Amino acid sequence: MADLLSSGDPPLMDLLPARLSRRLLEAGVERRFGAGARIHGRGDEKPGLSIIREGEVRFSKTRRDGSETTLTTLSPGHTFGEATLFADMDRAYDAHAVGDTVIVQVGKARFDRILDDEPALARIFLAALTRRLYSALGFLDDLRTLPLPVRAAKLIAGMLHPAGDEAAAACRQSDLAFTLGVSRVSIGKALGALQDDGLIELGYGYITVPSVSRFGTWIRERSD
Repeated sequence: MADLLSSGDPPLMDLLPARLSRRLLEAGVERRFGAGARIHGRGDEKPGLSIIREGEVRFSKTRRDGSETTLTTLSPGHTFGEATLFADMDRAYDAHAVGDTVIVQVGKARFDRILDDEPALARIFLAALTRRLYSALGFLDDLRTLPLPVRAAKLIAGMLHPAGDEAAAACRQSDLAFTLGVSRVSIGKALGALQDDGLIELGYGYITVPSVSRFGTWIRERSD
């Protein structure tokens, strides 16, 4: 994932004290993007922190054959671009707006000044990035140890948008196959098994989970 991104992590802006959150937002420039608009491209040299105020941002990778694979989608309160700030890395993936989206972009020079003034900000970023690292390590461990239906279920769970005990995730089978490093045929069989067990319902470009509580229990029982 870009910058070890995970939509399952708590939004960074929710972790900041109100004063720090306000200072970051005031230091940035607000930009608005229409649905599908390009925010940045893979390989762009664009150091800075991006804060999602409204809408969602989809991160993807275009393969040699021209096909595009979605890696993750982030919602308001989440940030991205940390790798460009702390590791001087280029943008690793393409980023596009999902619907009308508002981004506050804080350039590196302004961000560095705030970081120098606010030791608490560094500690919060360190904690957030450590959680992302642990999530990535857990994902790698799952690849080695868990059956494909369980891995697919855990990936879907991290994408869900709950509405009561029912939830849905916007994703394609090809995206799941790419992320999990398996073939379309293999992921199709795994999703079919989950659907046969009544855990998910497959739609065109989305997956519905009729009972989030049952889905979570099923995953936990098979992940120990």
